[in-house]
Amino acid sequence: MQLDIADFEVLARDNYTFKHLKVTYSVAELEEIKYEYKKHWQKWKELNLTVATNLPKDFGITKPKIESWTNGWNLRNHFWCAYRSESRQRENACLAVLLNKKQYQIYLMFQHYKSAERSGSVAAYNDLLQEIAIWSQKIDITDYYIWPQVEHELDDHLALKDYLASEKLQTEFQAKLAGKTFQIGKLLMKAKYPQIEDKTVATLKELMPLYQALG
Repeated sequence: MQLDIADFEVLARDNYTFKHLKVTYSVAELEEIKYEYKKHWQKWKELNLTVATNLPKDFGITKPKIESWTNGWNLRNHFWCAYRSESRQRENACLAVLLNKKQYQIYLMFQHYKSAERSGSVAAYNDLLQEIAIWSQKIDITDYYIWPQVEHELDDHLALKDYLASEKLQTEFQAKLAGKTFQIGKLLMKAKYPQIEDKTVATLKELMPLYQALG
């Protein structure tokens, strides 16, 4: 499957609320917008189901949580999917894949939304920062970035190679966490990516040791 420029651009809007869209567009125009969104989201769904099928069986990931293309009141400004092992469905930490108008990202995260209903503390998750240097020696960290959860997904994030090379940046980074967590993963900027399912599987496999360290 190929990720195309159009898959990014469908998510590039000035406004995502249906209330606003109904005022701005005719009924026919709004239906066309919804049709395009759903078409690209169906591709997104197929991609993630394919990725889950191709992950090693011992990961225990069979049912990715694919977020809907709307929350009822708004079009999403990104498409998102969480990957958790079957035995770890009630944990805050997860692997994830996200597509927005700027980039495609495959990453490890702590899900703060409704985190009180799941297990896994912020402190335990952030302890992973001590593992990153050793973990990174076993992979190619090209296109890998690290960023505080509080940093907006469209901001320019810190390249992992720069983070690892500077104690000053590491100290500043931890101060920016502000009681939250960090995210780490591969960011692919808007472009065409053939065989994106293979790239996604390969990156999730690279991130898996960090995810498993929390188990």
